[in-house]
Amino acid sequence: MLASSVYYILWLCMPRHYVFGALYRMFLYHWQHPLAFIAIPCFFYGIIATGFAGTFSIRKIKGQVVLTIVIIALTVLVSSPFGGMLWYYYDMKAGFFPVNWVSRMIERGFEWGLDAGWLVVGLSIPYNIIGSVICFFLTKKGSELFRNK
Repeated sequence: MLASSVYYILWLCMPRHYVFGALYRMFLYHWQHPLAFIAIPCFFYGIIATGFAGTFSIRKIKGQVVLTIVIIALTVLVSSPFGGMLWYYYDMKAGFFPVNWVSRMIERGFEWGLDAGWLVVGLSIPYNIIGSVICFFLTKKGSELFRNK
């Protein structure tokens, strides 16, 4: 909910409503269906941040910042192939159905996500910067809750 709210606030503020980055001549399915593309990294962030909660809580502020960067990098790395598969799915919904589409969606979408997904995330300024700051505070709060249980 938080990531979607930030997206829509930025959508209202950004010129031409360009919140996410894009590559030259890229079909902009992530602009047409932003919530689906936001849900993927949010899902993996939750899993990865939970795994680091115990370590995060015992670190000083510098260590927490470094650990947040690691969590974000892992989240982007793990999410990118699934974002590529989702992009390929929307490409097929637009009418580009290849022969043996399931295996091609998995193979090509996975490959395209690894090739370009991280770059699209990197080009999505200021959304990625705001998201990184929010990730730090969410992970901090989550690790405090983890420590208290």
